[in-house]
Amino acid sequence: MAALTPVLLMLVGGIALVQQGILRGMPVLVLLVPAAALGGAAQLSHDVVDGGGVTRIDQPITDWVVDHRLGWLNPAISTFTDAGGVAAMTTLTIVACAWFGVRRRWARLLTTAAVGIGVAVTGSVLKSAIGRHRPPAVDQLVTETSPSFPSGHTLGSTAVVGVLAAMVVLSSRGRAGRVAAVAAAALFAVVIGLTRIYLGVHWATDVLAGWAIGLVWLALCLCPYLWWRARVSSTARPAAPEPPAAAPPRRR
Repeated sequence: MAALTPVLLMLVGGIALVQQGILRGMPVLVLLVPAAALGGAAQLSHDVVDGGGVTRIDQPITDWVVDHRLGWLNPAISTFTDAGGVAAMTTLTIVACAWFGVRRRWARLLTTAAVGIGVAVTGSVLKSAIGRHRPPAVDQLVTETSPSFPSGHTLGSTAVVGVLAAMVVLSSRGRAGRVAAVAAAALFAVVIGLTRIYLGVHWATDVLAGWAIGLVWLALCLCPYLWWRARVSSTARPAAPEPPAAAPPRRR
C-alpha cells in the first residue's frame, strides 16, 4: 500500500496537467510510466531497507551472471560501463547546457541542468541514507567502494540521456527522428544497467531502482518545461481574425 500513494499522487498530477492543456494529446502510457516508476522505486527502497520482498532475486541473479560470464567480453564491458559514470554524465550535461546556452535556449538549459544536478544529489543522498552493501568483492570485476543502492550509473544514464532524447523529440518534425531518439536513449540506459550487474558491482534491484528513479526525476523536470512551453505557445499564437462586417443592404 505504501507504494500506491506516490503512484496515485503522480497520476492525479498528470490528470491535472492534462486538464490544464499542458499534456493534452499525450498517450495515457506517457502518464502511467513515471507513475509506475515512482511506485516501483518506493517499493524497492522499502524492500531493500526491510531486507525482503523483491530483493530475494538479487543473490540468484548475481550467482547466475557470475557463472555465465564470457572472459573475452569482460574488458569491453568494463570499458563501456564508464559511459554511464559520473564523469561521462557530468561532461554530457555540461556540453549540452553549453550548446543550449550558445543557442539561447534557456529553458532547455535549465531543464537539462536540473536533471543532471538532481540525479547526482538524489543518488548520493539515497546511497548514504540506505547504505546498502555491494555484492561480495570476489564477484566484482571492477572495484567500487561506495554504497550500492541505487545504481548511480543507471540513474544518471536514464535521466540525463533521457532528457536530451526528450529535447530531440520536442524539436524534431519527423517521426523517424523521434522514434530513433527514444529508442537510442532507452537502449543506452538498459545496457548500462545490465553492465553493472554483469560486472558484479550492483544487485539487480539497485539497477531496477536506478531506472525507476531516473524516470521519475526525468518526469519531474520535464513537467515544468512542458508547462512553460505550452504557455509560450498559447501566448504566441495569433488571435483568430474577426469575421468581415456584413455589407449594408442595397437600396431599391
